[in-house]
Amino acid sequence: MANTASPSQIGGNASKRGRMLLIGGGVLVLALGAGGFVLGSILGNRQPAVPAAPAAPVIPPPIFVPLDAFTVNLKGEDGDRFLHTGLSLKVADAETQTRMTQYLPEARSRILLLLSARQPADLSTVDGKRKLADDIRNAINQPFAAGLPPQRVLDVLFTSFVVQ
Repeated sequence: MANTASPSQIGGNASKRGRMLLIGGGVLVLALGAGGFVLGSILGNRQPAVPAAPAAPVIPPPIFVPLDAFTVNLKGEDGDRFLHTGLSLKVADAETQTRMTQYLPEARSRILLLLSARQPADLSTVDGKRKLADDIRNAINQPFAAGLPPQRVLDVLFTSFVVQ
């Protein structure tokens, strides 16, 4: 006798195989879904990225114009005295720095006239020194020649200061 399968047996094997494929596909979908859930949970529990702080504005470095020391005679009530002081000028830009270098003799003359007009008693206090620095800044900020812009000296800094 020959081994022949009846049509009902063939359909039964095919439907069993189809069910197995369907179940295997379902298990695969569930496994992928579970893996995605676990991966999402792990990534979701990370610390949130801290937003970067806004960049601080770039502040240009200060520009200083050092001047040679000044020595002037002072007329005091108790006789002749002298002032020896060193100065640096803090300027706003390179243009002012260049102009200060070009007109340095005129700038020094303005400062010498201011220094020699002071009384020793005026220079003995912090307020007197501050007033002198303001007066120097105002005198130096005046244009050096007609048609030139004023200088932009921001501050006058004493690097030495001796009254004797």
